[in-house]
Amino acid sequence: MQRAISAMVGKGSVNHNSRKFKAENVDADRSHLNIDYCNKSIKKVYHELFDEALEKYNAKQTRIDRKIENYFEKSAVPNRKSRSMN
Repeated sequence: MQRAISAMVGKGSVNHNSRKFKAENVDADRSHLNIDYCNKSIKKVYHELFDEALEKYNAKQTRIDRKIENYFEKSAVPNRKSRSMN
C-alpha cells in the first residue's frame, strides 16, 4: 500500500481548509458531517511520528555520517525522485 503525506505550503487559508465559514453553496444541514483529521504543523507531526524511531535508528549506527539529526529536514530535501512513501 502506498502512503503519502501532504501539507500546505505558504499562507493558505486555514478558515477555508477547516470549513470555519459557510459559503452560499454549502448545505448547512450537512456541515456536521465534515471531518477535520489533522490540523497541526507538519513539522510537529513528523516529530510525533518519527522521533522515537529516529532515536532507535541513530542508536544502532556506528558511523556518525549515517546518523540523522532531523528526519523532517532530511525527507524535505528538494528534487527528490519520489515524495511518496511505501
